Amino acid sequence: MSWFQEVSANPHIEVALLIDDVGRLVATSQPANAPSRRAASMLRAAEMLADGLAGELGRGRVTLLQISTADAHVLVMAAGASHYLVLLTPRAAPLELLRTYLSRLLEDLPEAEIAAAAQNLPYSPWDELSVDDLFNALSEWLRNGGDTRP
Repeated sequence: MSWFQEVSANPHIEVALLIDDVGRLVATSQPANAPSRRAASMLRAAEMLADGLAGELGRGRVTLLQISTADAHVLVMAAGASHYLVLLTPRAAPLELLRTYLSRLLEDLPEAEIAAAAQNLPYSPWDELSVDDLFNALSEWLRNGGDTRP
């Protein structure tokens, strides 16, 4: 069983996605579809925003991005130097236990083993979405006042 299959089989994880550093979905525990591909790009952009914020505040590198909703948690963690692991967990999941487990699993995982988890997913137009372009457009929009202008 690969490390990604092991993570996907965890009873506290509903969905696992592996995305590359440009926001393309490379592996999924669910069938690849447009919503999961859009989510991959959007979560990579959110991670870039979190990294920028942490840098501006002088707080070091982001190790975990957590988004909590009324029903679930979304966790984003770096997996090596060029991938991100995205997990959807139920609201009642033991987050500290999951974080510790995942940190230990990922900290010494060789890049080749991370990359080997990539699945041969069919092409999607969402693969062409540039997270860098999206992030730059958002940054420019915010610098120009966002939606504060009439």
